[in-house]
Amino acid sequence: LKTTRDAAKIMAAGGIIGAVSTAAFAWKYSKSPHGAALSLGAGALFGMSFGQEIANHSLQLYKLDTMAAQVKFMEWWQRKSA
Repeated sequence: LKTTRDAAKIMAAGGIIGAVSTAAFAWKYSKSPHGAALSLGAGALFGMSFGQEIANHSLQLYKLDTMAAQVKFMEWWQRKSA
């Protein structure tokens, strides 16, 4: 769970970096508010995608057994609700 939180932080940082850098680039060369806004949104999406991939590989999240984690959660949920 801790590694997924760390991955979310990396993904958020990638989104911020992507959004700011593409919006600044668009504003510098076009001075168009709607172009900068679109670049901000697209840069955030692309940055988050790259950040997630970097986190998956650097934290080795692809090695986690997600099915076992889901089963453990469902067992906990059933005990909690019973």
